[in-house]
Amino acid sequence: MRTNIMDLTEPVARPAGFAPLAYGFRPFFLLAALYAAGAIPVYLAWLSGLGLAPQRLPVIMWHAHEMLFGFAGAALGGFLLTAVPNWTGAPPVAGSRLGVLVVLWLLGRVAMMFIDALPWPLVAAADLVFLPAVAIAAAPALIAAGNRRNYIFFVLFAAITVANVLVHLDAGGVLPQGRRGLFLALDILLLMITVISGRIVPAFTGTFVRQRRPGSAGITPRPMLDRLCILSMVAVALLDVALGDASPVVGYASLLAAAMLAVRLARWRTAATVGTPILFVLHAGVIWLVLGLLARGAALAFDALPATAALHILTMGAIGTMIMGVMSRATLGHTGREMKAPSAMVVAYGLLALAVAARVAGQMLDAAAAAHLLLAAGVLWTAAFGLLAAVIAPMVLRPRVDGQPG
Repeated sequence: MRTNIMDLTEPVARPAGFAPLAYGFRPFFLLAALYAAGAIPVYLAWLSGLGLAPQRLPVIMWHAHEMLFGFAGAALGGFLLTAVPNWTGAPPVAGSRLGVLVVLWLLGRVAMMFIDALPWPLVAAADLVFLPAVAIAAAPALIAAGNRRNYIFFVLFAAITVANVLVHLDAGGVLPQGRRGLFLALDILLLMITVISGRIVPAFTGTFVRQRRPGSAGITPRPMLDRLCILSMVAVALLDVALGDASPVVGYASLLAAAMLAVRLARWRTAATVGTPILFVLHAGVIWLVLGLLARGAALAFDALPATAALHILTMGAIGTMIMGVMSRATLGHTGREMKAPSAMVVAYGLLALAVAARVAGQMLDAAAAAHLLLAAGVLWTAAFGLLAAVIAPMVLRPRVDGQPG
């Protein structure tokens, strides 16, 4: 049975076909990068009073929704559809079946862009169908292989879909729980990062260290510590739902989760990866996660800083960086390239880090400075993901450079 979380170097050999639809990472990682770059300028324009901002859903909620379910949703789809063949040895969802999923994602984005012009049930249906469709497409291979270890992703996909339902019920005036749905989605994504990083980061780092220093020990697994990290993040999610995102209890739970994750991260030899951006970026995503949870704890439990600052460390920092890191590494490996980040990709990593810093700093200053830093953060974020899209587009739209299928 194949149980590795995701082979980010080489895929199982597959029949040749139309390259952009040959594997799940190809369309969805490119769409995720393009949408990350394109949606922020639209949001900033609406926030500045340019154009017709949505009324059915407040513009800030629209922004949060599209980052969590649009941008991150595309990345999740690409991840699961690429990981399942490596977990099971089954053929990937490809060709017309993958094309249908791409269309479903696009329909959701169009519906959300024209949320005021379309009937509410149509918008909700168009946006809600994508993630369940991805899970349904991936399920047969996992079930046939008896790959129970990864059934957790079906639970998480179901949970994030429930979160999306709450947002749409709010938009339709049925149930005013959209904010709760957004925070639930955030917590689920952070939980996914906790699970995925616990599998891939020590594995890749251990291999890297042994290659650099033959005979050196790898990173010894600590299953109990992994479970404690996961349980601490589950606790944050459950408390967010039960008590609301402003509760001091959620703050204390966030501090506990940060402590658990920091202990785990301390074992992963981050310092050894600093000169290798394609690996260090994954560590950076986990560092942002720890910092974001610490900041959220400080904000909610002690009112030590604005909660929105902590929120953007978690969203732009942890989620944005981990998505960028996984997408870039998987794209290089699955297109037959050397596992070394091109210079432009490294620049994208740096631009993203600057975007996070600008956005968080803006929460600490007066309104005038905050407005300038918000714009700067938006420009830097757009440049980071626009550059990433430019780098990976030729890779995902063309066949593998080594002539292998996939």
